[in-house]
Amino acid sequence: MGNEIYFDTALGGYVKKDVLAKIEAYNRLISEINGMMISDASINAELLKIRHMPLRRARILFLPASGFDLSQTDSFIEDLEREIADKVML
Repeated sequence: MGNEIYFDTALGGYVKKDVLAKIEAYNRLISEINGMMISDASINAELLKIRHMPLRRARILFLPASGFDLSQTDSFIEDLEREIADKVML
């Protein structure tokens, strides 16, 4: 399909559901920007909401559990932020 995202799994990584929800929100915002269906004020408000979405660490009780690798996830989210910034600056 070409749209698959692969992150390594790591103990104590981010909860997979949180990561996927945040990435989906970023992608939805990028689509709205590309379609020019959103104003600058709305972009800023939506971006603020997305940034405040939780990225919890995976745990079972008090022990680390398997989740998405922290550094790979953080890097991917930074790329999405950079893509949005580039699109808004145009």
